[in-house]
Amino acid sequence: MPDLHSLPAGTRPENAIRNNGPPQLALERYMLRELAEGWPCYRDACEWENLRSIFHPEAHIYTTWTGLTHHLKFIEASQAGMDKGAFIMHRIHGSTTDIDPNATRAVTKMKATITQRFSGVSCVSGGTCEADAESDCRFIFFWEKMSDPSYPHLQGQWRARFVRHWYEKDKLIPINPGRIPVLDEERLQKYPPGYRYLAYMQEETMGVKVLLDLPGHRREGSTINGQKHDLLYFQARDWMDGKDVAW
Repeated sequence: MPDLHSLPAGTRPENAIRNNGPPQLALERYMLRELAEGWPCYRDACEWENLRSIFHPEAHIYTTWTGLTHHLKFIEASQAGMDKGAFIMHRIHGSTTDIDPNATRAVTKMKATITQRFSGVSCVSGGTCEADAESDCRFIFFWEKMSDPSYPHLQGQWRARFVRHWYEKDKLIPINPGRIPVLDEERLQKYPPGYRYLAYMQEETMGVKVLLDLPGHRREGSTINGQKHDLLYFQARDWMDGKDVAW
């Protein structure tokens, strides 16, 4: 197991401000928290115009079931999934933000739980049942304050250029405790521990192929999910240092 009391050397953006600091930067961080919380609040309520308003026009996102995709394609896929019965919601637990002293770039890490309701699942006692798969995760938002002359109407606004997640711990909850879903234990173990039940159930019921190499918890060490955990921290540092980041 890796050292759980430290992050990989060199991943901390040294010039970023994250706590205290000048009052004007505290206000900027508050604005970014409001924007970050817009993803789950707007998406879950189908407030699509509000959801679009948090993204840069060229923004991309990365999820278990879409992979890397343009944010507008993600919204279209979310709408199509809802039309087919997909029922995904989120709970927000808190956030932190690193911001550069000039308030031009920032990174927000937001703790949340992704919870998806699955119906028509084979039941141990026969017939079908419902279950909720829940993944405790952290969203990470890469923010840019708009200054691109190609988008004059957005000048001075914070917009997300990229959004991804760390998937850290999940579980499957029967809706009716007396009706337990049937699981293929051997197949279940092929999925990463941070989103094992979520991935299993998405593939089982949604007809999608879930990516298996997404960022996990620090404790996953040298596995691909542990490596992606560290990579995401390095990308956040590079973003805060003003570098271009390959999504």
